[in-house]
This record gives sequence, C-alpha cells and structure tokens, in this order.
Amino acid sequence: MGEFLDLIDDVHYGLRKLFKKNKSASKQPTGTNVKRWAIELSVALVVGILTGCITYGLLNKEDKSLKVKEENAVAIQESQTPATGDAETPAKEEPQEDYSDVVITVVDPSGYAPSIADWSADEINAAISERKSYLDNNKYWPAVSKYWESKGVTDVACYCQYLFDTDNKVYSASDFSGLSPEVIHIAKNEIYARHGYSFKDQDIYNYFMGQVWYSPSILPKDFTEDIFTETEVKNLDMLNSIDKM
Repeated sequence: MGEFLDLIDDVHYGLRKLFKKNKSASKQPTGTNVKRWAIELSVALVVGILTGCITYGLLNKEDKSLKVKEENAVAIQESQTPATGDAETPAKEEPQEDYSDVVITVVDPSGYAPSIADWSADEINAAISERKSYLDNNKYWPAVSKYWESKGVTDVACYCQYLFDTDNKVYSASDFSGLSPEVIHIAKNEIYARHGYSFKDQDIYNYFMGQVWYSPSILPKDFTEDIFTETEVKNLDMLNSIDKM
C-alpha cells in the first residue's frame, strides 16, 4: 500500500511540473503548442489508466487475502469447538461386586446314594419336584436343612445323598457333639431307611420320602435287623445311646 501512495505522489509531481512547462511555453507558436499538448494529454491518460489498473489490482489482492484469512480463522475455530449432540458420552463403569469371600460347595454326583448314582440331572430334578411337598411343615427338615447349610451344601445334593456315612464309617459320640436332637434321631433312622424300612411314624416317613434315594419296600413286621452290617450295628448302638427323642 505504501508503494501505491508513492506512485500517486510521483504522478502528482509530474503533472505539476507539466503545467509549469505549459505556462512557460505559451510564448511559442500556436501549432507547436497544440502538438505538445496532445502528446502531454496522451501521456496523462496513459498514466491515469495505469494508475487505475494498479490501484484495482492492489485493492482486489488485499480483499482476496482478507477473505482467505477469514476463512482460515473460521476453519480453525470450528476444529477447536468440542463436538456435541450426537457424540456419545462414555458410560460410567459400575463397580464390580467382590465375590472372593463366597464359598460354594459343589457335591460330586458320585457321592449320591447308590440307588440314584446313575440318574440323569433331569430325572433327579423331576424326582425332587415330585417329592418336595413331603418336607413341607416337617418337624425334622428345618434342623437337617440347617445342618446341610453348615456343611456348605445348598443344592440338590441334600435330597440325593445320605446325611451320614454310617454304612461305611464307625462314628463316635463326639462326632455328633453339638448337633440337634432332630439330626441325631434322623441319623439313626437313616440306617433303617437305606434298607427300605417303611416307617409308621408319619413325620419320619415324610422326611425320608423327601429324599429321592428312599424307597419304602419292607413293612415293619417283615423287617429283620440281620440285614445290618457290622459297621451299621456299631453305629446303631452308639446313636441309640445319645438319641433323646
């Protein structure tokens, strides 16, 4: 822009000098003056046209430069504006619960009573559903169920396995220390139940009917204790000595 102003000053100075020459040359012959004026006028027109072209070019260049700068500024501002609307906000992660202190006891199906050891899971579940009502309001089941829970057994195993291994292991009275009278009474009668004894006592009968391995097949009048093994006899004697029911 400074160069353009210098150019205007040069043109202005040239025109002033030209007019001074015209005044001094007014004494010359008329024909010569007319010719000189025509040349000077042509030069002035050319200078004016060039000045206009240069002025237009400079102004147009500055206008384009300004537009480019404005567009770049808008683009930069848009790129720095944080996206909103459709942008998804990352969901907060829910704290995971710690189950490290939970102990779950899974009973191996091989530990089930021999009479149902080869049953499928569907057969066992069907038998439990069919017999579970026998345990409703049964006076022995709450104590026995609590005993199973103390052992960590809370699944179908409590309906499928013996309460105690009295047919293979000889127990002592200390093994039953702290157990409820109901559990001890059931432990003694379980030895009979394993051999198909059909109980007359309704509560005992209903309890064992809730065990899917139990199959009452021998009436009391037909039952003989000769069927017991030596281990079972020893356990019966011990349990009779501590059974208070």
